[in-house]
Amino acid sequence: MARFLLVLKPTGTQPAATPGERGGGLLECLAPVLDALHADVDHRTPAHLGALLRNGAENQRMQLFADVQSHADGRLLELVLLSREPMGTRAPDTSRTFQRLVDLVHTHLPNLAVVFRSDRDGPAPPPRPAPGQ
Repeated sequence: MARFLLVLKPTGTQPAATPGERGGGLLECLAPVLDALHADVDHRTPAHLGALLRNGAENQRMQLFADVQSHADGRLLELVLLSREPMGTRAPDTSRTFQRLVDLVHTHLPNLAVVFRSDRDGPAPPPRPAPGQ
């Protein structure tokens, strides 16, 4: 199973989330990226969304999950792209879609900086230091 992770951090000052909007608009800004990927959102909460990407063959169906994470140093937007494509073959279709996702983020979301991408930085982000360390 292929799994690629992209972590984004808002740059500059961001408005505080309003009550009931834990995501603070980070999920809403994904609309042009989701449109370009032909994604059908099938699950949504104020801080999470799940979408199915319509990109051809049923056996290469891909899912995209977005989660807004709150940390002491601000909010992060985590995007996870999953497919059933085997990673032993380097998951070429999923890898191409992930690169397209990265390119679309750079194009449509200039106020979000990439702070981690699993294809470049490893399978998981490094652990965050405990508060006060």
